[in-house]
Amino acid sequence: MNRSPEPFDRRYLNALVEEGLNLSAFLDGWCQAMCDDLDRLRELQREGDFAPVPRLLHRLSGALGLVGAHSLMEALRQAQAAASGQDGASIDLLAERIQTLIGQLQAVRDEHGAACHD
Repeated sequence: MNRSPEPFDRRYLNALVEEGLNLSAFLDGWCQAMCDDLDRLRELQREGDFAPVPRLLHRLSGALGLVGAHSLMEALRQAQAAASGQDGASIDLLAERIQTLIGQLQAVRDEHGAACHD
Protein backbone atom coordinates (compact mmCIF):
# COMPACT_ATOMS: atom_id res chain seq x y z
CA MET A 1 0.00 0.00 0.00
CA ASN A 2 1.30 3.46 -0.90
CA ARG A 3 0.87 5.73 2.12
CA SER A 4 1.12 9.50 2.18
CA PRO A 5 3.93 10.85 4.32
CA GLU A 6 2.94 11.73 7.87
CA PRO A 7 4.01 15.30 8.75
CA PHE A 8 6.39 15.83 11.63
CA ASP A 9 8.57 18.77 12.63
CA ARG A 10 12.26 17.89 12.13
CA ARG A 11 13.19 20.76 14.44
CA TYR A 12 12.20 18.51 17.34
CA LEU A 13 14.75 15.90 16.25
CA ASN A 14 17.35 18.59 15.60
CA ALA A 15 16.81 19.95 19.12
CA LEU A 16 17.44 16.49 20.57
CA VAL A 17 20.71 16.26 18.66
CA GLU A 18 21.71 19.74 19.79
CA GLU A 19 21.14 18.64 23.39
CA GLY A 20 23.65 15.84 22.80
CA LEU A 21 21.16 13.01 22.53
CA ASN A 22 22.14 10.04 20.38
CA LEU A 23 19.37 10.36 17.79
CA SER A 24 19.76 6.83 16.43
CA ALA A 25 19.43 5.31 19.90
CA PHE A 26 16.50 7.58 20.76
CA LEU A 27 14.64 6.68 17.55
CA ASP A 28 15.35 2.97 18.05
CA GLY A 29 13.73 3.11 21.47
CA TRP A 30 10.93 5.41 20.33
CA CYS A 31 10.02 3.21 17.36
CA GLN A 32 10.09 0.06 19.48
CA ALA A 33 7.89 1.61 22.17
CA MET A 34 5.41 2.81 19.53
CA CYS A 35 5.29 -0.64 17.90
CA ASP A 36 4.72 -2.25 21.31
CA ASP A 37 1.88 0.18 22.06
CA LEU A 38 0.29 -0.42 18.65
CA ASP A 39 0.46 -4.17 19.24
CA ARG A 40 -1.23 -3.65 22.61
CA LEU A 41 -3.91 -1.48 21.00
CA ARG A 42 -4.66 -4.16 18.40
CA GLU A 43 -4.76 -6.82 21.12
CA LEU A 44 -7.25 -4.79 23.15
CA GLN A 45 -9.45 -4.33 20.09
CA ARG A 46 -9.38 -8.07 19.31
CA GLU A 47 -10.31 -8.87 22.90
CA GLY A 48 -13.04 -6.22 22.97
CA ASP A 49 -11.42 -4.67 26.05
CA PHE A 50 -11.95 -0.97 25.35
CA ALA A 51 -11.51 0.44 28.87
CA PRO A 52 -7.68 0.87 28.57
CA VAL A 53 -7.84 2.35 25.05
CA PRO A 54 -8.18 6.06 26.02
CA ARG A 55 -5.14 5.80 28.32
CA LEU A 56 -3.13 4.07 25.59
CA LEU A 57 -4.15 6.74 23.06
CA HIS A 58 -2.97 9.38 25.54
CA ARG A 59 0.39 7.62 25.86
CA LEU A 60 0.78 7.40 22.08
CA SER A 61 -0.16 11.07 21.72
CA GLY A 62 2.51 12.10 24.21
CA ALA A 63 5.14 10.09 22.37
CA LEU A 64 4.15 11.75 19.10
CA GLY A 65 4.76 15.12 20.71
CA LEU A 66 8.40 14.16 21.27
CA VAL A 67 8.99 14.00 17.52
CA GLY A 68 6.82 16.96 16.50
CA ALA A 69 4.02 14.96 14.86
CA HIS A 70 1.43 17.56 15.81
CA SER A 71 -1.40 16.70 13.42
CA LEU A 72 -1.29 13.02 14.35
CA MET A 73 -0.96 13.92 18.02
CA GLU A 74 -4.10 16.09 17.76
CA ALA A 75 -5.99 13.32 15.95
CA LEU A 76 -5.15 10.94 18.80
CA ARG A 77 -6.24 13.50 21.39
CA GLN A 78 -9.57 13.87 19.63
CA ALA A 79 -9.97 10.10 19.45
CA GLN A 80 -9.09 9.85 23.13
CA ALA A 81 -11.67 12.49 24.07
CA ALA A 82 -14.35 10.71 22.06
CA ALA A 83 -13.13 7.20 22.79
CA SER A 84 -15.03 4.54 24.29
CA GLY A 85 -12.47 2.83 22.09
CA GLN A 86 -15.20 1.10 20.18
CA ASP A 87 -14.70 2.94 16.89
CA GLY A 88 -12.35 0.33 15.49
CA ALA A 89 -12.15 1.85 12.00
CA SER A 90 -10.97 5.22 13.33
CA ILE A 91 -8.43 3.61 15.59
CA ASP A 92 -7.20 1.40 12.75
CA LEU A 93 -6.70 4.49 10.58
CA LEU A 94 -4.76 6.22 13.36
CA ALA A 95 -2.65 3.10 13.87
CA GLU A 96 -1.88 3.05 10.15
CA ARG A 97 -0.80 6.70 10.28
CA ILE A 98 1.45 5.96 13.26
CA GLN A 99 2.95 3.00 11.39
CA THR A 100 3.70 5.33 8.46
CA LEU A 101 5.43 7.78 10.80
CA ILE A 102 7.44 4.97 12.38
CA GLY A 103 8.72 4.03 8.92
CA GLN A 104 9.66 7.62 8.18
CA LEU A 105 11.51 8.00 11.47
CA GLN A 106 13.33 4.71 10.94
CA ALA A 107 14.55 6.15 7.63
CA VAL A 108 15.68 9.33 9.45
CA ARG A 109 17.48 7.14 11.99
CA ASP A 110 19.21 5.24 9.20
CA GLU A 111 20.22 8.47 7.43
CA HIS A 112 21.50 9.95 10.67
CA GLY A 113 23.39 6.79 11.56
CA ALA A 114 25.04 6.74 8.14
CA ALA A 115 26.00 10.40 8.50
CA CYS A 116 27.54 9.68 11.90
CA HIS A 117 29.73 6.94 10.48
CA ASP A 118 31.13 8.89 7.54
